[in-house]
Amino acid sequence: MKKRLTGVFVSLTCFSTLISFAMGGGADKAAKKTIRADDGVNIVCEVRGKGDTALVFLHGWCGDREYWKNQVDVFAPAYRVVAPDQAGHGESGKDRKAWTTESLAKDVETVVKDLGLKRVILVGHSMGGPVGLLAAKRMPGTVIAVIGVDTLQNAEFKTPEEMRKKFLEGFATDFQGTLRGGFPGLLHEKTDPELKKWLTSRAEAQDQKMAVGLMRDMTGLDTTVLLKEAKVPVRCINSGGGFKFFRPTDVAVNKKYADFDAVTIEDVGHYPMLEKPAEFNQKLRGVLKEFGGKGSGK
Repeated sequence: MKKRLTGVFVSLTCFSTLISFAMGGGADKAAKKTIRADDGVNIVCEVRGKGDTALVFLHGWCGDREYWKNQVDVFAPAYRVVAPDQAGHGESGKDRKAWTTESLAKDVETVVKDLGLKRVILVGHSMGGPVGLLAAKRMPGTVIAVIGVDTLQNAEFKTPEEMRKKFLEGFATDFQGTLRGGFPGLLHEKTDPELKKWLTSRAEAQDQKMAVGLMRDMTGLDTTVLLKEAKVPVRCINSGGGFKFFRPTDVAVNKKYADFDAVTIEDVGHYPMLEKPAEFNQKLRGVLKEFGGKGSGK
């Protein structure tokens, strides 16, 4: 009887392990690392997986590495997966003198070099898209593609100056109030209420000085130049619309400046990787197939 129970236990354990791998949960436990940027700011990141291609997940403005919680374990069985808290966010250092998108891109380069990554795909949400393009420019031959997530919709779009000033003044004088007032405009009506609360609370907890500095820098970027100078294929997984601050993706416009293409997900707001993680992961796998590497399906 004891042997029979032992056999059943072993069988169940093996079956559970197989299911775990199939669901993307068979990856090695994440290692938490702290990497020092050139100016001394600490960049905290989680590293997992062993693939020959690395996926570096870059969160957006006022986010953190937890925004990728539904992706990192899923893709780690096939890829080296890195999820940093960008400087000023999450657990990373906040004592930088000047907050610029370029400085974040330099941090990405520092992380890639410190970890010895040789073949990298940057996956950037929102602000992470421009950061990814700037980082790709810094690392020719190492970064092989940038995959944007609800970002880089139209390289020729310019935020109206009055709107830009209004947002910057609002964040400078009442950061949390402005954030709380504008945040619903980033979310779809079908977005889960608990997720809305989670997103809002995490954004409100971020550093105000960093947030205003990066917002000011970001809204002055020329995306046409970023796309041209990145010199890598750019793919996007963007929202299909249905929220206040939605911007439609114009593939034809972006193709003038880069090797660009995009897919969309319907009934999500600005956070498709959190709002519909299963569909997002399926779309990401499809995009990754184009670039080969272990686990790509090629």
